[in-house]
Formats: sequence, C-alpha cells, structure tokens
Amino acid sequence: MNGDVHKIIEEALPLVVPSEEEIRKAKDAEMELRRRLDEVLKNYPHLEYRFLGSYARNTWLKGNLEIDIFILFPEDTPKEELERIGLEIGKSVVDEYELRYAAHPYVHGIVKGVEVDVVPCYKLKSAEKIKSAVDRTPFHHDWLKDRIRGKENDVRLLKKFLKVAGIYGAEYKVRGFSGYLCELLIVFYGSFLEVIRNATEWTRNTVIDVPAGKVYRRKGEFFVVDPVDPKRNVAANLSLDNLAKFVQICREFLKRPSLDYFVEREPEIPSDEIIAEEIESRGTGLCAVVFKKPDIVEDNLYPQLEKACRRINDFLRRENFLPLRAGYFANESKCVLMFETQVGELARIRRHEGPPFEEEEHVERFLKKERKYKPFIEGGKFWVYVERKNWKVEDAISDLIRRDWRSMGKNVGEKLKEGFDVLTGKDVLKVEGREFRKFLVEFLCLK
Repeated sequence: MNGDVHKIIEEALPLVVPSEEEIRKAKDAEMELRRRLDEVLKNYPHLEYRFLGSYARNTWLKGNLEIDIFILFPEDTPKEELERIGLEIGKSVVDEYELRYAAHPYVHGIVKGVEVDVVPCYKLKSAEKIKSAVDRTPFHHDWLKDRIRGKENDVRLLKKFLKVAGIYGAEYKVRGFSGYLCELLIVFYGSFLEVIRNATEWTRNTVIDVPAGKVYRRKGEFFVVDPVDPKRNVAANLSLDNLAKFVQICREFLKRPSLDYFVEREPEIPSDEIIAEEIESRGTGLCAVVFKKPDIVEDNLYPQLEKACRRINDFLRRENFLPLRAGYFANESKCVLMFETQVGELARIRRHEGPPFEEEEHVERFLKKERKYKPFIEGGKFWVYVERKNWKVEDAISDLIRRDWRSMGKNVGEKLKEGFDVLTGKDVLKVEGREFRKFLVEFLCLK
C-alpha cells in the first residue's frame, strides 16, 4: 500500500469523511433535539442551549458521530442547582440515558440512533472566570468555528491517524491527543500534512504558542498554548511516551507513505501456547497482581493504577529484583498490575552496610547486635550478611501490598486490602479475555 504521500491522503479521505447517510442521520437527530430543547426550556427562560464540539464544527470522524449540547446557566446559579436542573433537562430530551462524570455529572443518551451528551455549564463573559473545565468549551468553539472552516477534513485525517496509532483521546486511559488539540494543530499549521511534517522536529521541550503564531523551545514539557487561556497547556494530558510515539510514526509515514496509517485493524494474537513458551524461555520474573475493579470512573481509576504500579516497581528496584517493565490493565470486572523483572528469585542473604571504622560509637553499637553472621570489613566499612524476608518476587510484592496498600491510591488500595492474587510465569494466562491478551502481547513486546 505504499505510494506518494498526496495520493495516500486522497485515498484516506473516504475513510474519515462521514457518508451522506450519516450526515442525514445527524441532521435528523439535531432537528429532533432542537425541538425537544425548545419545548423543555420554555420552563427555564433564563437558560439557553448551544451545540458545541466536533459535530457543531463538522470535524467529527466517520463512524464516530456524537452530538454535544451545552446548557448555559447564569453565572450566579448555585452549583447544586446547575447539576440538578442540568440532569433533569438532559434526561428529558434523550430517549435512553446514563449519567457520566467529568467536572460534574452530565447526561449521555441516544436520540434517533445518535449518541448525545447534554452538559450543563456556566455562561461566562470571560474564560478567565471559569468555575470548571467544561465552562471553557463555548470559548473554544467560538475561537475555532471560523478558523477551522475549510480544514475540516484535515482534522479528520489527523484524528484517524492518531486513532489507528492508539493515541487519540486525552482521557487518562489513553493520555493522547484531544479533539481540541487536533483542531488547534490544524489551524496553526494549516493542514494535516504540515502537522505531520512539523511534528518530526518536535521535542519534549517544544512550545507551540498558538495565539502568538510561533514555535520555540523551553525546558519543561511539551506545551501547546490555549488561545482562550494562555496559561493553560492543551497538551497537558499527553504523555511523553505518546508524544514520542507520534513523532516517530510521523517520520515513518513521510518516509514510507501508506494507507495502513488510516486503517484500524485488530492485531493478531499468538496462541496461549506460543505466549506461554515465550514466557518460560525468557527466564524472567513475570508477575500479575489481579484484584477486583473499584467502582469508580476511569479517569479516577487509571491514575491510581499508575500510582500502585510505580510504588511496587520502585520497591522491586530497591530490593534488587531489577525490574524490566511495569504496566496495568483494567476491564469491566478486574484490574491487573503487571511486572517483569530480570531476577525472579534472589539469594537468601544480602549485604547490609554498617558504619566506617572511624565512627567508634556507631561501630560499637553495630557490633553488639545479635546476628546469625559475623560482620566483616570491606573498603574501610563494616558489613554484615542478613537474611532476606522475601527472596521470591511474588512473595515480596504480596508482602509490600499487605503492609503498604494505603500508598496505592484510595480506591485501588482498598480493593487490594480486600484481596488479590499474584500469578507468576505462564499462570498470568489464567486472566481471561482477548483484551487482556492484547495487553499482555504488547507488554511482552511480542511481534
């Protein structure tokens, strides 16, 4: 599928631009929503609604239609009233609904087969006075709506390019590029191809100053200045690793343009026998800590999983298990913290450092202690062998969790306290499901 970059981009357009049927379906849903909203808001004359987001700007991706409606409340409305009335309105204008949570609760539902979000926010005169993140959205829309005109398909190409790479979405589970960030980049650079070309030069210290129209470097983090709020980094949720991944796929796409960068494919998963054989042949310590998933939203869950992972991995490093990699996984019912170490089992004893010979009082106290082994001198210091409490990696992890579950995130820690299993080696395959297999294959870096 290799070819000229412009030809590939032309071939990719049908994959990203909504069909006439999808556009008709969207318009039908919009008209019905407007009718229902006009009727309901007769009871709330102080409120207004706006269609915002990718649907309102015609930048939504083929097959990913979702209509965002914001209910604007006067600035002096108490937060509790905004939430209560916002949810009442949301529930009354959709056919079926569920409550979701961002800065505050909102309604997600269906109208004429189209997914709809109804989000309450404050109507503000300035973005500097926002009370929660959603209050920025009307300002983002107003800044973008005219500037993005004529570039809608470039936005779609960028979104699809990112989606295929697995780095589209700012939520913590992904930590990739938000839709707003995609649109800002297209406005700033002018086209999909120019974003790709320029991205090959980005570094972790790049600043893209959208309102000032310039790019420079400043030590700190990859920073995209929000034209609505210049102190805010639109790329704050983008992880360094996903930035690096994007820069690399941009380099590869320009060297070998291919339609493959715009086609989502389910990865081939090796059989359990092949995975088990690989695990046994590596000679590493592979451990999966499996526990019940806490009943919290994903944006609260994933930071806690990351915290627990980091806590355990740091411990394994200190204990000389020489960790290779750590990661985490969650599905509807369970969570998994995964670790691979160079050493699965340590010697039963370790060296314990004592004081230098010059420190007479410390030496005396050190030598008085009852121990199984007698101290020795090396490099002008006293040392002694001590027995390890845990020499197997799985026992060390279990012991740490039982002692220190409070440091692993509030909800995750509480679930770990309730109970967990530590699976080792090929037994990690006891965790069922294709999604976990995909995670495991990626974790083990199998081709």
